[in-house]
Amino acid sequence: MGLVTLKAVLIISVLLMREMVGVILKTNKSQCTSMTKGNIVNLENKGLNFPTLITVEYVVNSNTYRITESLKLKSETIKLWFIPIGQRKIPVLPKVAVGEMVVVNYNPNEPTEAYLADNIGIANC
Repeated sequence: MGLVTLKAVLIISVLLMREMVGVILKTNKSQCTSMTKGNIVNLENKGLNFPTLITVEYVVNSNTYRITESLKLKSETIKLWFIPIGQRKIPVLPKVAVGEMVVVNYNPNEPTEAYLADNIGIANC
């Protein structure tokens, strides 16, 4: 198998895996009816073409849990006066730094099932 073919298979596998994870999270989101504040404990940047991973620690009933998600991004137009000259990707979360607080939605029956409430979007690279 050539290097180009192997690279294409790897890229397709990663894309399919992202879709599968998205489907799993969508089914769990409907069960996540409780909210709490969580603390960002880690930001892991894997490089330019890979998503940044955000790890948040939250407490439910005196038990501490962690969730890791890819940081979702949105486009922002770069302008020179009023003329658009490009775009840049910025996080959808208002403040992304270790120690910042974010909203976590979790399943009250299974607190390990959770997601970041404001980390909504499709772009994550």
